[in-house]
Amino acid sequence: MKFLRILMLATCLTLAAAPTITPSAHADGGWEYVGTTDGVRVSRKTEPGSDQFSFRGETVASLPIGKLLAVFLDRDQRKYWVDRYDDSKTLERPGPLSEVYWIKFALPFPVSNRDYVLRADGQIDAEHHVFLANIHSVNDPRKPKDDCCVRATANRTFYRFEALKGTPEKTKIVVEVSTDPKGMLPDWLVNLIQKKWPVKTLGGLIERTRKANPAPLPAYADWHQ
Repeated sequence: MKFLRILMLATCLTLAAAPTITPSAHADGGWEYVGTTDGVRVSRKTEPGSDQFSFRGETVASLPIGKLLAVFLDRDQRKYWVDRYDDSKTLERPGPLSEVYWIKFALPFPVSNRDYVLRADGQIDAEHHVFLANIHSVNDPRKPKDDCCVRATANRTFYRFEALKGTPEKTKIVVEVSTDPKGMLPDWLVNLIQKKWPVKTLGGLIERTRKANPAPLPAYADWHQ
């Protein structure tokens, strides 16, 4: 009974990461469709040498890309849309669209909290009206491991925002995640948790953007034309 109670609590764990930029596999890259929840199409694929899956979510938001990016790129907004966010700290800004940062997630007892040190990089494709973001774990002496958390690893978190032409303004969003929460969680449970991550992540970002209703970032104002 105690083991079942712990297992039920553990299934509540949801890991979220924020942005890095690398080429990413798409529908023809081994992705297997697993279902659609709250308008988010979810797919998965196996990773070489691992029993854990990578997951991909895709949706279309009835929001302009400039408003979504105003929230997505604002560090102070993370606490409002990143699931189980607890704390974060910027360690360095290597460029206008790059950040090295530490982020912590508060998880339900008895599951230990998780933290990451991440490198996020953004890339603008103005010709195709696309914004890309990549996130991956890095080692940084400014934020070593400590006893607050289990140091997890984000192998790859990829975001793609595409401004769709027409009125009303809509944005296609794709997110992919490959992460290892470490600790004693079995692979099947990690896969169960990760399957929900694209839905929670994209849903949280869209909901926060609607609620905050920020001014669109000027650089993307004409992308829907």
